[in-house]
Amino acid sequence: MDQQFAAIEQPAGPPLVETVDPEAVDARRREVYTSYEAFLRGRLAALERARPSLWQRNYGSIEAYLRSVEPMRQRLKEMLGFWIEPEQRPQLRTWGHETLLETDELTATRFSLEVMPGLQSYAVELVPKAPGPHPGLLVQHGYAGTPELACGLTPKANDEDYSYRSIGVRAVRWGFHVVAVHHPTGYGTLNDWVDRPLPGYEQFPMQYGKNRLHRMAIMAGGTLFGLDMMASSRGIDLLLERAGVAPGRGGVYGLSQGGESALFLPALDTRVQASVSSAYFNTRFLKLIGPHRATSYLDSPEEDKFFSEVIRCFSDCDLVSLIAPRAFAVEAGLHDSSVDFEKAQDEFTRARVHYERLGIPGQVEFIPHAGGHISATRRAFEFLQEKLK
Repeated sequence: MDQQFAAIEQPAGPPLVETVDPEAVDARRREVYTSYEAFLRGRLAALERARPSLWQRNYGSIEAYLRSVEPMRQRLKEMLGFWIEPEQRPQLRTWGHETLLETDELTATRFSLEVMPGLQSYAVELVPKAPGPHPGLLVQHGYAGTPELACGLTPKANDEDYSYRSIGVRAVRWGFHVVAVHHPTGYGTLNDWVDRPLPGYEQFPMQYGKNRLHRMAIMAGGTLFGLDMMASSRGIDLLLERAGVAPGRGGVYGLSQGGESALFLPALDTRVQASVSSAYFNTRFLKLIGPHRATSYLDSPEEDKFFSEVIRCFSDCDLVSLIAPRAFAVEAGLHDSSVDFEKAQDEFTRARVHYERLGIPGQVEFIPHAGGHISATRRAFEFLQEKLK
């Protein structure tokens, strides 16, 4: 049918009346904006103060404790979205296997894996040549990284700062069977890190690719990190089905956003028996909205760090309470430019209380070092080895 367009009443041209002072307009804009921000900061601060009252932990016994925190574990799964319990998942499917490297110490392969029907990622697996069985270790890369970078198979594997220092290869030398799963940020670069936006979107910052996926995940009822946690948990599936991995001996070690994974994944997946969170653990409220010695996420272009109930329910010490009584360690650098070392210590003090009240203080540890945003300590591997033996 023919489209009937309404007539334009006001053509383009000069204003119809005398205009107002633009400085006065902007003063009003500023007044309203600062009011909104003050209101929201006040609301978030109130949620932070009330957060401990949502937790009803029972330290009477390990069994009573686990029952008491289980409702909050379920709430965490609902907040992140997309979680499928291990016993409800389809059989793990992998394809496209290729050998990347073979040495006297290890064989490195890369392959695609199905996260859930319709969703895939890829992984790198490092299989020790030494006789097993070996404890399994999920090595998780951080923001804009890759499994190859975290494992030590790329040119910048041992950079001075913001460096994994070859976690995967070192883990094999410590006697671990390694799987590293990819979390997407973008593509279209030959750099070790994603350092630009998606092809065709060059007008946007390099964070655009991850932000784009996170926006779609929110509209789909979850979060991008929820999908990432499912991908990492499929890595645990893979490790635990390998004949060369000792039954029930699976751990996680991650740097930066991989450190976030090493905190969240064992809180979600109780099959993880030990984890080391490197260059991430902090007082979450301050890292999210400030004030913080490093840049707060509120003032960064990274949108994927914001979850609906993270301030209401889940500071980092609360997530650790979902890991207890299993083993957990924080690896923190004194000169880390992204993580406030002192705030990490403060939050760890709060996290350690759960283990102390359960009578198992040896299951949790703070591993300080004098470096920056790196995962390089011997003690981190000693801790994992001790807890996964």
